[in-house]
This record gives sequence, C-alpha cells and structure tokens, in this order.
Amino acid sequence: DILEDAETIHEDAFLALTGDKRFIFSESGESFIMFGVRGRAWIAVGNPVGRLDEAEELETRFISIARQGRAWPAFYAIDSGGAERLKKQRLISEKVGERAIVDLTTFSISGKGKKDLRYARNQAVKAGCSFVIPATNNAGIITKLKPVSDAWLAMRNGVEKRFSLGRFDPDYLCRFHLAVAYRNQTPVAFANIWTHGELVTLDLMRFCDEEPGGGMDYLFTALALWAQTQGFKEFDLGLAPLAGLKDQESPSTVARLGAYIYARGGRFYGFEGLRAFKNKFDPVWEPAFICAS
Repeated sequence: DILEDAETIHEDAFLALTGDKRFIFSESGESFIMFGVRGRAWIAVGNPVGRLDEAEELETRFISIARQGRAWPAFYAIDSGGAERLKKQRLISEKVGERAIVDLTTFSISGKGKKDLRYARNQAVKAGCSFVIPATNNAGIITKLKPVSDAWLAMRNGVEKRFSLGRFDPDYLCRFHLAVAYRNQTPVAFANIWTHGELVTLDLMRFCDEEPGGGMDYLFTALALWAQTQGFKEFDLGLAPLAGLKDQESPSTVARLGAYIYARGGRFYGFEGLRAFKNKFDPVWEPAFICAS
C-alpha cells in the first residue's frame, strides 16, 4: 500500500518486494526506509519512500537506531536532494555513478544518432522477432523465460545479484509487467518493469544471444516506444556504476579510484560498455551517491 500511495518514491523502491530487505517505518506507518546489513554496516537503498514531509525525520530515525545498535549507517544510490539533506546528519557523500533517464515526451528513433537502434529493430523484425507485454504473468510464462535467464548467467559465469537488483524468482517476477522479445515464438530476451505515475523503470534484464532480437537493443527500443504510447513521460534505464566520477570538480581520492576502476576494470565488469549502450537512447544523466560517515 505504501508503494502504491507514495507521494515520493525513488527508482529502486520496488526492491522492497525482493524479500531480502529490512525496514524502518515512520511513526505514521506511511513511509519507510529499506536496508540491508553487511557486517556492522546498515545500508539503506535509495531515499525514503512514502510521505515527502517524513523523509528527513525518517532518515534521522534510521541513523539513530543504527548507531544505538553500534552499527554504521549508510545510504546507497541517493539522489542529489537526499545527499544534500544528509549533510545535516554529518554524512559525507561520494558519487557512485549516474542514472540514465530517457525523456519519452521527445524520444524518437528517427535521425542520424539513432541509426543503431533502427538497424537493430529492423534486423530483429526481419528475423521473425516480436515484442510482447503479457496482460498477466503466470507460472507458464515465467517458466519459458528461465532458459533465457540461465543462458545469460552462463555467458557471464555469474550468479544472481541481490540487494540493488531484482533476481529470477517467480514469486518476485509475477508481481510486475514483463517485457518479452520472441524470435519465431521462442523467448530470447526479457525484462521486468516497474511503473509508478509517469515513470517506467527497468529492473532485471536478461538475453540469451546476440543474434537479431536476442540482445538488449531491440528489447529496450520496443519497450521505450511502448511506454511512450502508454503515456509515460520518463523511462529509467538504471544506474551506470562509477560513470561520471572523473568529471567532478575537485574529485576526492575515492572518486579518482572509482574513475580508475571504471576505465581499467573492463574484464571484471563492462562499465564503459554499459554506459555507451544506454547513451544510445540520449538520456539525461542524473548523479547517484553513497552517503556515510
């Protein structure tokens, strides 16, 4: 109910439904902060969710309860306003990346700058691909998507990430809309999406190969155009970790280290490739911060 009725909500708020978070609520019960515990650190995800007039009070409460338990309070993926507010709590903010927000009121795949998106879309259609958002999610649909998820994890020799991302969990995925790309009736890529007001946000994204329709270009393009026709105004492509750190005025030692990892850490994580991919959609890049003692 808080998520549905929230006056203020951040892009990652629906991670409250993953089942791996703890919560501190405001006295009214109409707002919350969600957090995880790692060692002695209590790490909140995003700004408070709920009533705008309770945000500062709830942050103060979270910090106080953490410190009473001899824990270290921290806030991850906070926006500029939240970082500025947390200065009053004597927390230091460090930029951790940039969030890509596409303005759907002006988005188009026409023009020279969008030729890669048009090409990917045209090739996918020629290969027999189609884009579907099922009216309802059921166990049958999610079962058909599991091979795609398994193939994606195998390509990266990876395991499911948690805390700041959703995961392939039928009980979790069935709560949201699923955007699915099919090639000749077989699923080849999918994402679950969160919607609130005029905003659409991507969460879990998986694809099984780089053949036409099997990558992210076609899925993202089709999803952006669908969201546009549904009257949404913004499309959040998610966070590009460590992006934009070197562009800050007087970057700190932490920022310089992050910028170095961003430039040199490609074999561990595709930092530059992820930002370059999202840049195809001409997003507005909004800074995200971590705030801690």
